[in-house]
Amino acid sequence: MDTWFRVIFLGLLAFGLAGCNLETRKPLFADADAKLLLAGYPNLAPYERDGGGWKQSADALGIEPEGSHYLVKSGNSDMVASFVPLEGQWWILQAAETSGTSSYVLVKAEPKELLIYSLECKRLQESGKFGSEIEFSGSSCFIKDGADRMGLFKALTGSASAPSTKLVSEP
Repeated sequence: MDTWFRVIFLGLLAFGLAGCNLETRKPLFADADAKLLLAGYPNLAPYERDGGGWKQSADALGIEPEGSHYLVKSGNSDMVASFVPLEGQWWILQAAETSGTSSYVLVKAEPKELLIYSLECKRLQESGKFGSEIEFSGSSCFIKDGADRMGLFKALTGSASAPSTKLVSEP
């Protein structure tokens, strides 16, 4: 389980630091909203999109379940990762940094794999669909205060691009 989290969270950090993935200034979801999704997916192996196919990754990172979320440790930084059920197979992954900002991706939970869909600001803005719920500022985008968060994420499932990462439960 440790291996794939580095792939996801380094990707989230890169998007977050570059200001091009969907964010909030403080976490949208509390621990009570989250579930330990990974418990049902033993021996996860991470794969990254590589051209038209998938390439297995071999990075590592420390992760521990804590309450209804996961604590992710990398060097001197800590992050709280929460999987929030959305509808059907869809989940929201909230990665809350200790600085207060949180980044979001969508996760589609298939029977033996988790597909990770990034929420890139440029793509969301170009769609023209989310201006009433998302504030676009340069290459950054933030969910507006008072937005219908669950309604927004449900709508985002219909606008998700191809998954950028997948986590396969292997024997």
